[in-house]
Order: sequence, then C-alpha cells, then structure tokens
Amino acid sequence: MLFSVRSIPNLLGLFRIITTPLLVWLILAGRPSFYLWAILLLFIMALSDMADGKIARKLNVVSPLGIFLDTISDKIFVAGALLPMVEAGMISSWVAFVIVIREFVISGLRSFAAAEGTVISAGKLGKQKLVIQVVAIIWRLLAANAEAGGIFAQVTPLVGLLNLWWLAMALAVTWTLVSGIEYLWHAWPLLKRSWEPRPNG
Repeated sequence: MLFSVRSIPNLLGLFRIITTPLLVWLILAGRPSFYLWAILLLFIMALSDMADGKIARKLNVVSPLGIFLDTISDKIFVAGALLPMVEAGMISSWVAFVIVIREFVISGLRSFAAAEGTVISAGKLGKQKLVIQVVAIIWRLLAANAEAGGIFAQVTPLVGLLNLWWLAMALAVTWTLVSGIEYLWHAWPLLKRSWEPRPNG
C-alpha cells in the first residue's frame, strides 16, 4: 500500500523534494510576506528531516529508499534556498558554492565508501551542520523581510540583530567545511588504501 503509516518516512522525504520548487519561488518573488512563508516552509522541511529517521527506526521500516531520500532531500532543499538567495543578491555566490560543493564531495565519498563495503556514518559535526545552515538561512530571510519594509522592519530592537545575519552565515560555512573535513578524516584510511592500483585477477 502506497499510503500507510509505515510509508510516512519516505513520504516526508518526498515532501521535502517536491516542495523545494515552491521554496525557490517564494524567495525569488521578493515580497516581504513571501519571505515569511519561505521561512515557515523551510522550518517545516527541517523538522521533517529530523523526524523521518526517528519515525523509520521506531516503526522498524528503515529501507534503502528511505536512506536515499533522507540523504538527498536535505541537500536539495538547502540548495533550493541558497541558489535563489544568490540570484536575489541576499548572499554571495561563494557561500552557496562552498556549501553545495561540499555536499557533492561528501555524497560522492560516501557512495565510494559504500561500494568498497564501508559505511561512513555522519559525525556529530555533520548532524549539527543542517541545523546551523537552516538557522542561518532563516536569519537572512528575516533580515530580507526587514530590508523590504516587511513586518520585521517595524520592530526596531530586532533590526540591529537581524543585520548580524552574516555572522550566522559565516558560522554555517565554517561548520560545513569543518564537518566535511571530519568526513574526509574518517575516510582517509580507505582513500589511502584505494589509491594504489589493484592487480588484475
């Protein structure tokens, strides 16, 4: 049965992927109220990403498809937020470049390790990365709402705080890089062994 309690984790993963174009549109629309809708959608996406793995384990329905959806969906919706923010001039292109390229590299590394029969689990820094990225993106969208004359522009004490969004974004980039280095550190023995050509036969 396609729709059942046991399919909830997979459906949550699909939800994040399918709604990413809506997130892109909300950010590119450039309206103060749309930024708030984008924040709400991003928050729901992040909560679903944190929940689906726990639900899958509780229902004992961990599957290759579920792992695949969980692995790619967070990368898709984070990129779906960052890229339109670059186009709208909210963040520098190198910020999105660093975060997206890191995800490509680590995804490739984990696929390579899996092909070699090794599982590289997410470390503590890797698990924290998504939370910090989402907080930084939400912070920037709140600042964009204020800059566009939205509701947060009327809350004077908050405006100064929102203008510090770049600190959160800098932390997100730093965490992204450091967590990537953590992955590479754990994978180094495997990469070192695989560097030497293997004899045929």
